[in-house]
Formats: sequence, structure tokens, C-alpha cells
Amino acid sequence: MDENDPWLTNELAGSLQRAGNRVTVLCLDWAGKLGSEKSAFFTTSAGTQVYVEKPVSVFRRFSLLSKLFKWAGSSCVASLRVARLERENNYDLVICFSPLVTMGLPAAWLAGVKKKNSLLIQWDFFPYHQRQIGMMSPGVVFNIARKVEGYLISRFKYIGCLSPANIAYLQSHYPIRREQHVFTLPIWGEGSALPKSDVSLVREKYALPEDKAIIVFGGQLVHGRGIEDILAVAHLAKQQSLPVVFLIIGSGSLESLVDDYICAGHANVIRFAHVPRQEYLEIIAACDLALVCTVRDVDVPSYPSKTIDYLRVGLPIVASVEKTTDYGEHIAQLGVGVYTEAGNPEALLGVIDNLLKNPDLLGAMKAQGPTCFKEYFEVDRVVSKLLNVVAVH
Repeated sequence: MDENDPWLTNELAGSLQRAGNRVTVLCLDWAGKLGSEKSAFFTTSAGTQVYVEKPVSVFRRFSLLSKLFKWAGSSCVASLRVARLERENNYDLVICFSPLVTMGLPAAWLAGVKKKNSLLIQWDFFPYHQRQIGMMSPGVVFNIARKVEGYLISRFKYIGCLSPANIAYLQSHYPIRREQHVFTLPIWGEGSALPKSDVSLVREKYALPEDKAIIVFGGQLVHGRGIEDILAVAHLAKQQSLPVVFLIIGSGSLESLVDDYICAGHANVIRFAHVPRQEYLEIIAACDLALVCTVRDVDVPSYPSKTIDYLRVGLPIVASVEKTTDYGEHIAQLGVGVYTEAGNPEALLGVIDNLLKNPDLLGAMKAQGPTCFKEYFEVDRVVSKLLNVVAVH
């Protein structure tokens, strides 16, 4: 909603527009306050037309029922807008993101009924991941969600997955038709130049310690992000009197776990709530290492988007990830990080400590990060691949 605080979707739409396409975005503003304006329209500085719809009102007493009602009702509202836009414009390509249930009716209408050329960017394996991290119980609701999501996925002509492991998971858990084209589409980020900043001045500005290594984690503080493991590692580091501080940037349903740890007198953890993107980049550029954490006992292969900003500022990555993903192997092959299996705080601390004690390796990873980003993850490169695949097949 704010061009000064962009996300992946902003960057994708902007790159498509710069490539000479006419882009229309339909945005469901899930964070929109109830009672505010129901819809809005604006044009971005790149020329992208954006239609914003607010979510419908939800029940307050039953959380799962509230979410289902909010998703279904909001999808109905969005489908009305889509129907009007489709009549007025001859779209050549429709792009949707998983989970599709949140935009189920528009997706089914455009990709299924209208048979538009369609691309699904598959980065959330709903509802399998939600079930495995305890956000959804197995049973009737899960089976209905699985069938609905599977049906919607089957309507798309192209499906872009973040890695080969993601492709394998997609094909083994959803009804992929033979004529659907599944390919690897990397996560992306805007490649604009970053302003140079003095690390000491930035640390002073944000009251960060100058005499300790700072390990940063940026992202939502919710289930599935390994927040418990991060706090366990911080506790072990304090017990061993290691000169490190863990900086956590973000908010979410588990933020109280972090705040309680800090309030208990543990000074080796600092938390900042959400900060604008440019400010976030300035802060993490003044850190020494970056954390990517997921949870154990899940089989859904993740590829965290926070990787992009870490690479842009040249932060070496320490990943604690599920054993089924190829993310850790990928960052190691690219020379930008190291990894261990999720759920083992002792092993994670050992990896962090070893990397901090190896300045030559640390320096090589810092230098490789921006280069790796430009070669593999810069949004214009990814969009070029996307358009080539759609044009060829």
C-alpha cells in the first residue's frame, strides 16, 4: 500500500510495467481497518493501476470460522471487481499467488472459466504447512481446504516454484495435470543501489552495541519462523558469555515470547517492531550475520523471502531449516551462507560461533552476497525469465 515500504508484489508489478506491459493489480488489503473505505484506486509512479478492496467483516468469537468467512467473503467481493475489470480490459496474462483460497473466486473465474493465460507463483503449500505447524487441525476442515486449493492450482497453465524441492513437493501433493508447465522461478527483489552508511553511526543511531557481533532476524514473529529456537540460542549464548547480540525486527502473534525474554533481564536480545523498508535495510547493513529460521518436523520445503534483503546488503546467512528443503544447500553452493537442521539450538549456536571466528570466510560471503543477488534474484532478471517461459510454452 506504500511505495516507500514495498514488498515482493510491488516489485514484481513495477518490473512488469517497466518491461513495457500494462499492469493492473487487484489488492485485497487484509490489514485494512473495518469501517474504512471499502475500495480505493491509485496509480503508482511506475504506471501500475492498483484497485484496493477491503476485507469483509468477520466473526470475533471463533478464530478459524472467522478466517474462513473472511477469506470466502473477501474473495466474493474481489470477484465482482475482477468481472468488471475483465470486461473492460483484454488481459494477456493473469498472475496469482498461493495460497489461492484467499482469492479463490477471482482465480477460478479468470484461470478456469475465462481460460486466461495464467501463472501461479507457488510459495505457500496451503494447507499442509499450516497443519504441520499447528495452525490447522487434521480432519474435515483440512481435507476441504486441501481439495479446494488443489482444484484451484489445477486451473493454472503455468506454475512457478521457488526451488526444485518445491517442484517435487507440489507434484506429489497436488493434482498437477500433464499439460501444466511447472518451472523454477526464484524469489526476487528490487535491485536499486543502496546508500552507503557508516556502521558505527547506524549502531549509535539505533542504540545498538558497537563492541559485540549483531545477529539479525527480520520477519513476522509467527508460528513456523523458528522464534523459539532463536530465543533458545540466545539463552545458550548468554550462558557461554559469548559477545553477541540477537536483533529481532518484526511483529506478530509470537512477539510476546520475545518481549517476555527481554523483560526477564536478558540483554542479549533486542526487538524492533516493523520499520519501513529503507530503514530496515540501513539497520541490517550494520549487523554481522543474518538468521533464517524455520521449524523441525515439517516436510514442506521453504525458501524464505528475507534472503533477498540479506544478500543485497552483503550479510552472510546462517540458516536453521527443515531437512526436506534444499534452501540450505543452495545458499552454501552460492557461497553466501551456512546451514544446519532446524530444532537444534546447540548446533545453530555452534555454526554461528564458528563463522564469527572465521573472518576470511565471513568476508568472502559478505562480498559474494550482492553479486549473487544481481545474478540470480534481481527482479528484472526474474521477470525476464517469467515472460520468456510464458512466451515459449
